[in-house]
Amino acid sequence: MKRPLKLLVIGGVAAGTKAASKARRDDPSMEITIITEEQYISYAGCGLAYYIGGVVENRDKLFARSPETFREKHRIAVLIGHRAERINTYDRTVRVTRLADDQTIVMPYDRLLITTGASPVIPRVEGINANGVFTLHTIPDADNILHYIAERRVKSAFIIGGGYIGVETAENLLRRGISCTLCEIEGQLLPKFFDPDMGKLISEHATSQGVEILTGTTVERIERSPEGFVTAVSAGGRAVECELVICAAGVRPNVHLAKEARIVIGPTGAIRVDRRMETSMKNVYAAGDCAESVNLVSGKPCWYPLGSTANKQGRVAGANIAGGRKTFEGIVGTAIVKVFDLTAGRTGLTEQEALAAGFNAVTATVTSPGRVNYYPGGGDVTLKLVADGATGRALGAQAVGSDSVDKVIDTMAAALTGKLTVFALTNIDLAYSPPFSTPLGAVITAAGVIEEKL
Repeated sequence: MKRPLKLLVIGGVAAGTKAASKARRDDPSMEITIITEEQYISYAGCGLAYYIGGVVENRDKLFARSPETFREKHRIAVLIGHRAERINTYDRTVRVTRLADDQTIVMPYDRLLITTGASPVIPRVEGINANGVFTLHTIPDADNILHYIAERRVKSAFIIGGGYIGVETAENLLRRGISCTLCEIEGQLLPKFFDPDMGKLISEHATSQGVEILTGTTVERIERSPEGFVTAVSAGGRAVECELVICAAGVRPNVHLAKEARIVIGPTGAIRVDRRMETSMKNVYAAGDCAESVNLVSGKPCWYPLGSTANKQGRVAGANIAGGRKTFEGIVGTAIVKVFDLTAGRTGLTEQEALAAGFNAVTATVTSPGRVNYYPGGGDVTLKLVADGATGRALGAQAVGSDSVDKVIDTMAAALTGKLTVFALTNIDLAYSPPFSTPLGAVITAAGVIEEKL
């Protein structure tokens, strides 16, 4: 009788647990083990800021499934508090340390999945190790921040980094009555995701809600009391008093295990994978925030550490580990963020990215009501549409507004995936009814403006 295949999964948040579950469904006989040095698995990292702000009141709701559920319901072994130290692709083993007692275990595998995720970037700033400086990346991070806020009765905070985590954290700290200064080294908020003109709208709105925004500003040092607690942050030549600092300066993929195993790392710094999520080593797969994708608009490797991408990649990896033939073709770079009562979303290439990729970028920016003016309760959406001047092909979209942003961005994500032109978008058959939309809408209107330009 043929023995069951052994699958080892390194990492247990989004991609790892999704892949393990899919592999179990497709191959009921497989022996599956998840290895993680964390104490928690399968949790919603994207919800941590809202847990800090009290929007998510019940901490347990951040967890999708417990280790016990995996073991008892899915017959998947989960080793929490275990750190994978080294991958030997020749012997097909992983050396693992049990952190509780430093015991070393050598675990064999037939299939290996690397889902080691990403880690926060810690700025090289004097005083960064002061008491009261935190990252927000894991459940313990959120727990520690909440405990510190309560214990120290924090009234003011300084956030390093104006990306998604920084913006969401600022909003949620303000919900708790904590004043916030948000510092971004680039000239705008969300610089990796929006063009400057759209980023300006986001900054203006955050400022109107009470956040002090410092853009184009470098943090010089963190001041400490004699007891070692944060008292101020020196940035841009002035000292900003605060009692709490959140480092939200971005993340980088965790690829050291793959590098040491001589697995190829791609140009983005993440693990290179094929459409089946297999790495350069046979029977070794990677998925989630440690793995690359392909941008379907530019055709080039890209890296977007998002839970949506991690889950899709994990599902494909799990199917193929179990002998399937699924493929993950790539992404168009869709993302969305709540900025108080404003929504900001993007998909595809920004104007700057399109120009850098060699396209003859043509743009149109329109502001439209989310629903007809005579129907109460509506708001506006500002859409910036980017297209290729040579072919009319839609290349990207950015939207900011109080209404319909998610609908506009999802429409454009589908259009980009299907490689539609602005000529096709001018007549796209979108839903219309006064409580929900206008007869044309922002997508059709912006496409029409670019069509006239072309």
